[in-house]
Amino acid sequence: MTILVTLDEIRKGNIGLYDEVTVDWEILSAGGSSIPMESGEKIIVLDLLKSAAIKSANNAAYALAKHSGKGSIPRFIDMMNAKAKSLGLENELEFHTPAGLPDHMTRKKLDMGTANGIYRLSIEALKYPEYIAIARQKTAEIKNGSYKLKSTIHLLGKEGIYGLKTGYHTKSRFNITVLSDKDNANIVTVVMGGKSPKIRDGKILELNEKFHENYKNKDIIKKDIPVVSIPISGGYVADVKTYGTKSFSKIVKKDADVSIVTEREKKLVAPIKAGTVVGSYKVLVNGEVVFKDKLIVKRDVEKKKLMDKIMEIF
Repeated sequence: MTILVTLDEIRKGNIGLYDEVTVDWEILSAGGSSIPMESGEKIIVLDLLKSAAIKSANNAAYALAKHSGKGSIPRFIDMMNAKAKSLGLENELEFHTPAGLPDHMTRKKLDMGTANGIYRLSIEALKYPEYIAIARQKTAEIKNGSYKLKSTIHLLGKEGIYGLKTGYHTKSRFNITVLSDKDNANIVTVVMGGKSPKIRDGKILELNEKFHENYKNKDIIKKDIPVVSIPISGGYVADVKTYGTKSFSKIVKKDADVSIVTEREKKLVAPIKAGTVVGSYKVLVNGEVVFKDKLIVKRDVEKKKLMDKIMEIF
């Protein structure tokens, strides 16, 4: 969440990617995973983002919070919780610090999050390509190349995994949320409470394997492939092909019953212009409607001229 809120502030123009953040005692007080920092040192926001995303550096997260919060970490925490509420996650996520450290280290209330909350927040992260571009890096350099980061996600590049974030402390143990894109199925998997990184990562691979054994991403509608042809009278063609306005795919069980139901005129009459809506359709998976769209024609169908009709008679 710290990274997303920081990126929100960058998108709004309130802070810049190359702003210099001055390190102070409050930033240095963050324990746990960290990058080298000294009091009075200036580090650009981009390097702090890389450090928080790739290495899970807590002091980098504190620095981002203080800069984005206009010098106030408590103000930034309010921004984090406000974003959680805007996403409908106020009952799933509760923030009291920028880095999720245990309460005995921060002397604050313990940050709380459910697996479902982390899952939905990870889906929100997919809307931030600038974050994903950083999170998918196994290594990166900061501070003009003087310090090298190594990702805490050991599974990067395996089974289509390309992100996203790890977390650890003594009370919550080893946690991870990963993004993977395999067999055209882009999925999010969350594991919490692992006894070790190896056990946690093994569970991710096990869950993803089970998913791919039972589910697939099915291309149901492609906007350049006709949904149905409708007979037409008074024109130069016997029928006209109709299309959906957009493509649609969905992750479904491999044995799912997928069907398309159309609602349209039994017969059309020329002329018809390209783009004309001639009906609608809905996609059902196991009898449940999962998608609706219009049916349109993509080419003009001219009305047959009188002379051509006469010529047909003779």
